[in-house]
Amino acid sequence: MKASGVTLIDLLSGLAIISIMFGIAIPSFSKIHSRSVSTAGINWIVGAVIFTRHAAITQGITTTICPSPLDKTDCQGKWHNGLIVFADHNADAKLNGKDFLIKRIHPNTFTGTMKWRAFRNRQYLQMTPQGHTNYQNGNFVYCPIDQDIHFARQIVINMQGRSRAVNSQNNDGERIDRKGKLLRC
Repeated sequence: MKASGVTLIDLLSGLAIISIMFGIAIPSFSKIHSRSVSTAGINWIVGAVIFTRHAAITQGITTTICPSPLDKTDCQGKWHNGLIVFADHNADAKLNGKDFLIKRIHPNTFTGTMKWRAFRNRQYLQMTPQGHTNYQNGNFVYCPIDQDIHFARQIVINMQGRSRAVNSQNNDGERIDRKGKLLRC
């Protein structure tokens, strides 16, 4: 009768093949995860801008979105730490007088930073009752926590209050802005 089993060489060969496969697969999963986190960050801010625009149109009043920590009701802090959307009767970007809070937008679970760069260099975004920005066309830039430019993203907000993604890359796979320059993190 012939004995059957696995030799040490068979076992080591199998382990080597599995190790090679994991060595190839794990970096790919890491890239998929980083890309997914970047997409979540951009979708979060686009959703917030769309909500603000919709609120301005339906309320028939200028509406402001700005960064604000969860325990505050004024515009301060970083965009990725939470937002407030409020009816801004006098368009002064302050929650005062007849103004009222429409929504507090909690920070998303993405890791990284969100920056707003705009014409007139304001750290808030206002939408008019017509759904346009209050002369504040600009862009949001998402940067991953590790500052890897390959996973940075840019969303441009035009004067009509609409957003569009900039998905351009240079030859090295690094993200570039709408003017062809590297995104800055």
